[in-house]
Amino acid sequence: MGSSPKTLERLKHLTATGALPPGSSICDIGATQLFGDKDQQASRAFLSFYADRFPGAKRPEDVPPEALQKIADNGFLGDLLLLAGFQYKALDIFHATNTILFDLNIHEPGPGLIEQFDLVINLGTTEHVFNQLRAFQTIHTLTKINGVCYHDLPMAGYLNHALYRYDPLFFSTVLPANRYALLLQEVTLGAEHAVPDALKTMGYRNATFTDVGVEVVYRRTSSDPFRVPMETSTSLSIDPAFEKIVQSDLVRMPTNADVHYGTSLSFDSVSFVDLTRVWISRLTQGVRRRISPR
Repeated sequence: MGSSPKTLERLKHLTATGALPPGSSICDIGATQLFGDKDQQASRAFLSFYADRFPGAKRPEDVPPEALQKIADNGFLGDLLLLAGFQYKALDIFHATNTILFDLNIHEPGPGLIEQFDLVINLGTTEHVFNQLRAFQTIHTLTKINGVCYHDLPMAGYLNHALYRYDPLFFSTVLPANRYALLLQEVTLGAEHAVPDALKTMGYRNATFTDVGVEVVYRRTSSDPFRVPMETSTSLSIDPAFEKIVQSDLVRMPTNADVHYGTSLSFDSVSFVDLTRVWISRLTQGVRRRISPR
């Protein structure tokens, strides 16, 4: 989990545009480290920016030099956020600054964390989590209504780095399903690396690969629980047995589950006929989609 001077600029931008008021509450999905600021320029500018806007923020000259150096040189972002006047919590599997021991694979937020945060940041954590559904449900649940989520995640490259990578299609599917309002989306190029010999023997033909990241910032606009999207861009039709499968005694929807099938209609409030009508309409417009049983 890593941040950089770019991250600090993003947070300042969110504040400048009114999306992140000074002194807000922030939840860090994974206790994030700060890299690339050994000269402290970005950290000092960050503190000065918030000290000009919030009485609870410390100016860089009010922080012991050794303390600021410890943060800026691969220290914890949370320590800098606290100095800037933010309320900060992290969820992680080890102890760090204001960190709650929390496994994103299995745990869910308790009453003391539900909808408590103005900003939830996921700066390179969820790609390491096998249970993506639980992880993104957690992020949704932590975020206040009208709160903001900030993701900075690998899109390509990062070979042997994590379990998952995310391309824009992932977020273009998740956002409408949950009525999130997109605030920022940007692709960033990272370092170029030599391809490991083990991958070459498996057929990887290029000599090098480039790390590519995707940043997405959106606002939660609805009090609805997280809705599971289904990506259906390669689908054709709906299986006539789909409704029977869902309603049988053999297969049931999990408690409190809500699935989004790419329409404005909720799965549990629409008849099979209505769903079919929607999808036939899409087919006549040349859109190839199908909901397949799982």
